[in-house]
Amino acid sequence: MDLAERITSVLTPHLGAHTADSVARHLCAKHALLGDGPVEPDKVRELQDTIRRGLVAFVGPEKAEQLARSCFES
Repeated sequence: MDLAERITSVLTPHLGAHTADSVARHLCAKHALLGDGPVEPDKVRELQDTIRRGLVAFVGPEKAEQLARSCFES
């Protein structure tokens, strides 16, 4: 499973499948994180923070932090 698919699977229950997939693919492309390869820690932190900030309006700050972390757990 690539990073966009993993992010989609975490966000789908909260945003719906279409929105989660669109967000995941857009953010991975924006942050140049395409494919299955290893991701640099700085890029992970940057993308995780972007996801967290975007989720706050939908799920609140605590849940947004939890979900953003979950996107990068194996």
